[in-house]
Amino acid sequence: MSLYNDISPETIKILGIAVAAIFLIVVYVVLRDIRILRKAREDVDRRMRRLRLSDMIDRLKINREKYFRKTSDLDRERHIWACEHCPEPEACEHMFEGENIDPHTFCPNIDELDEIKEGHRPTVH
Repeated sequence: MSLYNDISPETIKILGIAVAAIFLIVVYVVLRDIRILRKAREDVDRRMRRLRLSDMIDRLKINREKYFRKTSDLDRERHIWACEHCPEPEACEHMFEGENIDPHTFCPNIDELDEIKEGHRPTVH
């Protein structure tokens, strides 16, 4: 009787194939999820660019990477909704056309955008 449990070459080959298969599945899932997340982010960015929200982010010189890093999906959806339902779109248009109008007097997102610019986590009001 042998004191050692010998592993046959066939068992090692089967274990190697199983580990390789699991590794390939994990890589596939991670790459798929990255692609899905990137597409979702591009969709949100595209929606924002159709609104003055994008112009306001640019006006405040907030880097887009920083904006996405500092905001949650819910924050971004709330910002988009607030911009789409802006109570004073004319004031926003006039400001971007060059009139000296303070966005703090009309923009529903300005306080949170200021907090993002300053590096603080936005708080829900």
